[in-house]
Amino acid sequence: MTRLLISIGLIAWLSPLHSHEPFSLITLKVRAHLVQSATNPRLQTTLTERGIRAAFEEVNAIWSPAGIRFELEAVASLRALDLAPKRWFIKDRDWVKSAIPTNQFSPTAIDVCFVKDMGPNGFFYGEPVVVCENPEFHKVSGGTDNVVARVTAHELGHVLFLQHRQERTNLMASGKNGVSLNEQEIKDARRRALEILGQMPQP
Repeated sequence: MTRLLISIGLIAWLSPLHSHEPFSLITLKVRAHLVQSATNPRLQTTLTERGIRAAFEEVNAIWSPAGIRFELEAVASLRALDLAPKRWFIKDRDWVKSAIPTNQFSPTAIDVCFVKDMGPNGFFYGEPVVVCENPEFHKVSGGTDNVVARVTAHELGHVLFLQHRQERTNLMASGKNGVSLNEQEIKDARRRALEILGQMPQP
């Protein structure tokens, strides 16, 4: 992962939910990969750089109450490895992850790959984050209409060590479009974001 930068020179003072204590903006860099495949159409995303940048505007709106911003280092195409079609006994996420080459991953950012279709809406169990462009979800009150952004924001929550929650309007609820974060989640996510920054090499 990255020398993700904490924005010292551009410190923004924000107020966490239900608190009057200010905290500084934490900026984590992201590299977005648009997965392409001539042999497996399920892997070939139709998303564009423009769409990804628009999605990350919404990702950052979702994470703004936590004072965390995800800054796009780059958006680039990524050619998937040529794999045999997925067999029924192989988990989608395992098949998809095995098709993604790691040689174009960023040493200074969180890698997020976008594919067209897969069983889960997204996953993260060690780099990269993978997001499906056609997620299945249930609408909830106050949720976002940009479901790709919501899945991306949710999986980035897992990068920050947040776990699934049952509360329907919460960002970490599965298969919903909710975006809320509670005070403990904000505290935990900020702690992990700072740990990630400390683990990154110097630029």
